[in-house]
This record gives sequence, C-alpha cells and structure tokens, in this order.
Amino acid sequence: MEWELALIKWLRSTSTEVSNIIGELITIFGEQYVLIVILAFIYFVYNKKVGEQIAYCVFIGVCSNNAIKGLVERARPFTVDESIIPARQETATGFSFPSGHTQNASTFYSAVGLHFKNHKLWIAIGVIIILIACSRVYLGVHYPTDVIAGALLGFGGALLGTYLYQKWGSNFKHKMILFNATALCFLPFVFIYYRPSFSDIEIYRDFYTGYALFLGFIAAVFVENKYVNFTCQTAIKRRLIRFGLSLIVFIGLLFGLDILFPEGYIFLDMLRYGLVSFVGMGLFPFLFKPLHLD
Repeated sequence: MEWELALIKWLRSTSTEVSNIIGELITIFGEQYVLIVILAFIYFVYNKKVGEQIAYCVFIGVCSNNAIKGLVERARPFTVDESIIPARQETATGFSFPSGHTQNASTFYSAVGLHFKNHKLWIAIGVIIILIACSRVYLGVHYPTDVIAGALLGFGGALLGTYLYQKWGSNFKHKMILFNATALCFLPFVFIYYRPSFSDIEIYRDFYTGYALFLGFIAAVFVENKYVNFTCQTAIKRRLIRFGLSLIVFIGLLFGLDILFPEGYIFLDMLRYGLVSFVGMGLFPFLFKPLHLD
C-alpha cells in the first residue's frame, strides 16, 4: 500500500483544474448514465437479445464487485492518508477494492466487444478501459491494484456472462432459470451485510441497489418476453423514437423515485432501483403497440 499511496500523492500533486476536469470526463464513461444510454440503444434499437446478454453480464459484474468489496473492506486512499485531496469524491462510495467504475466499464465494453468481434472496436475498448482505470487512480479515489483487479474481474465477468447467456438464453424457460440461479448466488450477501441501522449498512448500499436492479431486470425480462416480446425488426424511425422515450422513462424514474422515496431506508432504496429496471425494461414496452412503436 505504501508505494500505491506514494504514487497517488504524486499524481494529485501534479493535478490542475483542467486535468481534474479531463479525469472526471473520462471517468464518466464508466458511470451508470453513460452505460444506460448505450445499453438502451442496443436493447431498443439494435437487438433486444443482445441487450439482454450485455445487461446480464453487467449485473454479474455489479453484484460480484460489491460483494467482494464488502468482504475485503479496503479503505479508500483519501481516508487512509488525509493529505490526499480527491476529485469527484461523490462517486467514491463504499469500499475501495476492486474498483467499481473500472469493473463496470470492463464488463460492459468487453461484453459489447465479445458480441461484435471487431478488431478495431477491441482496440477502442481497451483504450477506454485503461483510461477509466487510470482516471480513478489519478482522481485519488482508488489504488492501482483496485483498478487492475477491477479490469480483470470485469473481463472475466463478460466472458462468463456471455458464455452462460449464449448457452441458455435462447430458450425462455432456461433463460429464467439462469437469471434466477445467478440471483440466488448473491442472495446470501443480502443477509451477510445487513445491519439494522442505516448508518451502519450504508457502506454496503451499492451492493443492495445493484442487486435490486438485477432483480428488477429479471422480472422485466419475464414480463416483456412473455407478454410483449417486441422485436427490433420494425422501422428505424420507430426504434429511435422508443429509444428516446426509454431515456425519458429511465431518467424520470431515477430522479422521480429519488424524490418520492425517503432516504435512510435500505429496502426503500432497493425498491426504487428495482422499479427503475422493471418499469424501464418490462412495463415500458407495453406502450409500443398503442403508440405504434412495435
């Protein structure tokens, strides 16, 4: 840890207002809003099944990342050494190891690359992941070993998720068994990390909200596949309209439910995030037929 802290302190000492802005812009490419936009485009415009596959990979990454964080309990660099002044500290929630931004980005972009199998795309993906990883260290919110582990775990999660979905995802019944079996693997952590007081459980909040998103996604896939089952074979104009509407729905849910649900209750946080994925991917497609977007 000493050499890592020394490196972080040196990087922060060289930072300027402009370099901090650049670092923050880079790190945004590993955050939920950018990933939601790209995933929504793939799901509602390009190919629904591919969207499901990538989303499944991401949820494996999100749940495993926060489960490991709670087991390792590594403190953030700026809490270990108060001389480190981080940037974009609001994104540094929970424990430090492994890096959530790096793992989420690695999982998501690797899952995209595994589908398209394009050499030039893989070069771009590698650059994006490396830049995001470096930005987390540069901003002073992660150790180098955090981001290295996050990148490796993310790629492994993308490989595992892609393999499992391609093996089981073509059949509706098998797909639901796969999704629910994966959710059951992470269920014990709901009880392991539970604390009666919100101030004590807040450090594990990212696991609970990520797990809730996954549960909402499972329910959404069940409802959509069984009762709607839209395709991406319709006119491109219609697909782009439903993509635009989906972003409005997702953003409205993220901010609207945040206002409606009081803070300080972990299970209300879970309900809010579960509704985001369930309504956005499961109930929203029911509007396609009335709006002639199917």
